[in-house]
Amino acid sequence: MLRVLPVVPLVLLAGCGVAGAQFHPGIAAEVGDQTITTRHVDKVTDDYCKAVETVSKGQEQATGSATPMRLLTHTFTTDLVQRAAAEQLADDYGVKPTPSYNSGLAQLEPQLSKLTDDQKAAVREIVGARSYLEDVLTQVGDISLQKQGNTSATTDDQYAEGQKLMAKWITDHDVQVNPKYSIDPSSSDPADTDVSYALGKTAKAGLGSQPDAAYTDALPHDMVCLDD
Repeated sequence: MLRVLPVVPLVLLAGCGVAGAQFHPGIAAEVGDQTITTRHVDKVTDDYCKAVETVSKGQEQATGSATPMRLLTHTFTTDLVQRAAAEQLADDYGVKPTPSYNSGLAQLEPQLSKLTDDQKAAVREIVGARSYLEDVLTQVGDISLQKQGNTSATTDDQYAEGQKLMAKWITDHDVQVNPKYSIDPSSSDPADTDVSYALGKTAKAGLGSQPDAAYTDALPHDMVCLDD
């Protein structure tokens, strides 16, 4: 389970704002009444990468498993922003995580036995963010659809409705994301919103959701996760 997490594509939510020049240094995102710091994003990314590398020791690495830390940071910032928005939307609807959410996290614990406390915390936070999102948005969507008279919606329909409601919540609350994280709310791929610019062919290749091997190989060891 841990091995596949870094490259799982995420659907970003429409309506997430990109901060302008006045974005405060040290802040990764402002999500309603919650603030996510760049320090926290960096720590979660670093600890998660180390966790994946720890559980992967002695295993044959799959081709293309090396992942630029920049891509992980983008993905995990998205996870944390979505979790913060979902928590506040859930509060508006009086929704709490279901027992299945908690039992799912409990099932993760045996895989964490070899990790340090910081690595365990990072994995729990990222896995928990994704599980929380699906759990509460399905509940919120169900409440909304029932109010509309739809009492026989599937869980997929409920989740889709929850996503729409969170997209609206994000728009209404002017969520701001630091442009350095290259998050484009209209796409699941990283966007070129950084204050620096990719000029060369190899550098531009790094902007994709799955950077090619030439880009990854050109990076220093400390900028790549699962680097052989």
